[in-house]
Amino acid sequence: MGASCKGICIQMKHSSIPNSKKYELGLKRCSWCEVFMATEEIRCPCCKMILRTKSRNKKKLLSRNNTDNSTDTNFSIA
Repeated sequence: MGASCKGICIQMKHSSIPNSKKYELGLKRCSWCEVFMATEEIRCPCCKMILRTKSRNKKKLLSRNNTDNSTDTNFSIA
């Protein structure tokens, strides 16, 4: 049996938050229902799909990690 949106997620839908801040503020996204919601659950209450907690954009994550490691240390394996 496949997932299907039952419309419950529409009541939990959040809006008026910039896309770059949604995951930082603790919102989770259902890929099936295409809705951001604030919930402590791991699965969407509507379709039971696993909610996303991280952005799929790896470029921002990689550039953020590179700026955090401004002091390079060399480790040698002996």
